[in-house]
Amino acid sequence: MSTSLSTSLRAPRRAPVLLAAVVLSALAGCSSGPAGERSVAATSSPGGASATVQPVAGTTAAAATTAAGTTAAGTTAADDAEPVATDPARPTATDVVLSYAAWDPGAGAVLAGGYLSPVIEDGGTCTLVLTKGRVTVTATSVGMADATTTACGDLRVPRSALSAGTWRAVLRYASSAADGESSSLSVAVPA
Repeated sequence: MSTSLSTSLRAPRRAPVLLAAVVLSALAGCSSGPAGERSVAATSSPGGASATVQPVAGTTAAAATTAAGTTAAGTTAADDAEPVATDPARPTATDVVLSYAAWDPGAGAVLAGGYLSPVIEDGGTCTLVLTKGRVTVTATSVGMADATTTACGDLRVPRSALSAGTWRAVLRYASSAADGESSSLSVAVPA
C-alpha cells in the first residue's frame, strides 16, 4: 500500500518534466538553424528530474543551456543576457519644476503647481511668483512628500490681484533641506 501511495505522489512531479521536455522539443524545432541541430533530453531519477538542451554537431557550445542555468561553456545564462533597463540616476542638485501655470476662467485665478526633486519631504514652502513689469504677486502652499518628489500644488492667485496681460510665472521652494527656483512660464491673464 505504501508503494502505490509513493508512486501516486511521484506521478505529479513527472508531469512538469514531461511538459518541459515537450516545450523544449517544440522550441528546439523553432531554432534558427537547420532542423535537428539541437536535441532535447528529459531524465527522471529518484532525487528529482531535469531537462537539458544539448548541442548537436555544427552548433556552438554556448547555445546549450542546462536547467540549472549554466551553459555548456561554463557561464551562466545571466552572463550572456542583454543589459537590463534601469531608471536614470536621480539628480544630485535640487531641481524645481513648474509643471503648469495657466489662467482658469472657472476659478477666476491663475492656477499653478509643480514639484521638487530629488528631495522628498513635508513642510517646505512652495511659492508661486508672478511678475509683470515692476509688479510682483505671490501665492504660497506647503510642500507635500509623494512617492519620488515633493509636490507643490494648489497655488492660486485671484484675478483681483492681477491686471490683464502676460505674466512671468516662477516656482520657488525653500526648506531647511533644500531650496531652488524653476524656469519661467508665461501666463496670459485676460482683460
